[in-house]
Amino acid sequence: MNDSVRFREVRTRFAALPTRLQTVVFYAPVLLVAALIRLINLGSPKALVFDEVYYVRDAWSMWNLGYEAQWVAGGDFAGGAVNSFTRVGAFIAHPPLGKWIIGAGMALFGPENPFGWRFATAVAGIIVVLLVMLIARRMFHSRGIAALAGFLVAIDGIAITMSRTALLDGLLTMFVLAAFLALIRHLDTPGWGGWLLLAGVLIGAATAVKWSGLYAMAAFGLWVVVVETLRIRKARRGKGFVLRSALAALRTFALFVPVAVVVYVTSWSGWILSSGGYGRQWAADSGFGDGAYGILRGLWKYQRDIYDYNIGLTSPHNYQANPFTWLAMIRPTAFFYQATGPEGYVQYVTSVANPVIWWVGAIAILALIAMTIRKATWQYVAILVGVAGTYIPWLFFSQRTVFQFYTVTLEPFLVLALVAVIVWLRKNHLRALAFTLVVVSAIVSVFFMPVWMGIPIPEWFAVIHYWFPTWI
Repeated sequence: MNDSVRFREVRTRFAALPTRLQTVVFYAPVLLVAALIRLINLGSPKALVFDEVYYVRDAWSMWNLGYEAQWVAGGDFAGGAVNSFTRVGAFIAHPPLGKWIIGAGMALFGPENPFGWRFATAVAGIIVVLLVMLIARRMFHSRGIAALAGFLVAIDGIAITMSRTALLDGLLTMFVLAAFLALIRHLDTPGWGGWLLLAGVLIGAATAVKWSGLYAMAAFGLWVVVVETLRIRKARRGKGFVLRSALAALRTFALFVPVAVVVYVTSWSGWILSSGGYGRQWAADSGFGDGAYGILRGLWKYQRDIYDYNIGLTSPHNYQANPFTWLAMIRPTAFFYQATGPEGYVQYVTSVANPVIWWVGAIAILALIAMTIRKATWQYVAILVGVAGTYIPWLFFSQRTVFQFYTVTLEPFLVLALVAVIVWLRKNHLRALAFTLVVVSAIVSVFFMPVWMGIPIPEWFAVIHYWFPTWI
């Protein structure tokens, strides 16, 4: 029996397996790779990395008080001063949900344990890989292609680093992708709109992690309205088109936006039910009373303060990166650098993406735009909607202090664009090129893995990861 016959026999037997078992065979190895990369050595560095100094402490004070509190000056959280928070509320520029989730990991493993600080974001990173596979499966109708998409996210640097760091953006990515998947299911599944309602819950959760979830909400909602409007026009051939389109748009808004608002407000329950949060007593002190109306007035003022802070954030930072440079990855964020272990060894953590995946993925986005103009497919349009909702709005805030690692929310859609191009290459008998691209991406990930996982390495090895002066 020659190899081709054996291969056909194996494929026939595999096809006879139950559908769910086939899915497990494809997805489980990818999820295992993602879990190992994100969980091994998760407690290292044993220090608050970059903005963990804010979010870890905020999460723990919220878990104890219900709101973010000010901390005693000079208290070393990483050194064990985990309860040196005061009862005085602190102004925080982001909503609470992400910190509640981070705090849950800390409550589970202890606030002194760096593994506990990062556990929630690591789990979110693994879920992101699963969500990408589920989305790719519905787009490309292939478990193999879905597994490839998940694998590329599993081994990509920015996805790895943000999964191993207790910041908000990895959690934001999880909720945005989950909402995107729910909307795909909504557009695929006739019904009253249960998937749309779920998408509203999820996009509300995204916004309750960071306000940039609003960008995705706007892009995704507009996408659904346009798709449903075009379907009505095609089905009715102009009969009652305006009225039916208006009703469809109204239904989309009613099932998508109000539930998102409810989820967002609910995320502030700790602030609402306690009395010590920042601005919690503003209404009472200003003569508006301390009843429900006064609480809502105080909450609304807090939102205005957050808006004013974020819009006006222009303080220079050494690692700030203009959004117009994000696709070129000119200024990735270095999170941590410290001499450690044997002499000449360092721990270096950077959020640089896999250069092959990122740069080829950026080119793939441009290719997808051209392919959509030539022949639009719902898959291409959906991916570009994801890109628009997670990247385009930032171009209007290029004067603000923003960072390259914000693109972790864009990265899954960039990978999906890359996978769409790989599918095109395979269909056009360029399998060798597609295979080479995947293999080279994996090799590059192996090279960068120590500086994504914070593994102690010789200083010279850290230095050769500075491919450009702006990467230092």
